[in-house]
Amino acid sequence: MAIKDLLLTNLPQYCETLASGKQACFRPFLVSEEKALLLAKHSDNKQSILKTLVSMVNACFDLKRDVSICDFENMFLLLRAKSVGETEAFKIKCPETGESVDIAINLMTDITLSKGSVSNKIKLNENLLLILKEPTIKTLIKYPEYTTSTEEMYGFIGSCMKEIQTSKESLDCTELSEKELKDFIKNLTSSQYKSVISYFDNLPQLQVVANYKTSDGVQREAKIKGLFNYISFFLTI
Repeated sequence: MAIKDLLLTNLPQYCETLASGKQACFRPFLVSEEKALLLAKHSDNKQSILKTLVSMVNACFDLKRDVSICDFENMFLLLRAKSVGETEAFKIKCPETGESVDIAINLMTDITLSKGSVSNKIKLNENLLLILKEPTIKTLIKYPEYTTSTEEMYGFIGSCMKEIQTSKESLDCTELSEKELKDFIKNLTSSQYKSVISYFDNLPQLQVVANYKTSDGVQREAKIKGLFNYISFFLTI
């Protein structure tokens, strides 16, 4: 057996429950995988960062399917906790008092999940029903700038369109081109668009929460959420 294979076959294995309730088993990431991700991080290219991270997660979890963004974020945090350490200490500036405070985050216990309750069936008018699906990590790779680019936001939403129903027919959105999906989103009214955005805003969302006390004696919370923020905070040299 090659020495590399000897190391790989003797890595510890962990099994944890993801935010979605699914079980996931994985190994810690390797030095080479961490370095590749750090290099991608310093490139400031979101698509490159995501592709490198997906490659790492796929290898560590032996993942052969697409997953929700929420589950993927959870996987990264678990990998970081078991590969580098479960706790991380920071200094942050309190937005309320402006003072510098110390916080400590435990990536195994300080993760919370906000559970949305919005339906994926959006009634656009009396005759038109739009059915959406939850965005996955593949969606994010294709549209990494969707929060800052209007055109990418249209693409992001369009890729999550599953079906359009009328009183007479049902249209499978997977049969439509990217341009057709984008054009559909662009031609929504303002109120219809807000209803669609509400679905995404109310999806289950992972966040890391740390408590701290300021000099005025008030107990406060620091919240970190979003995959790129997790990478920024929890993947450092």
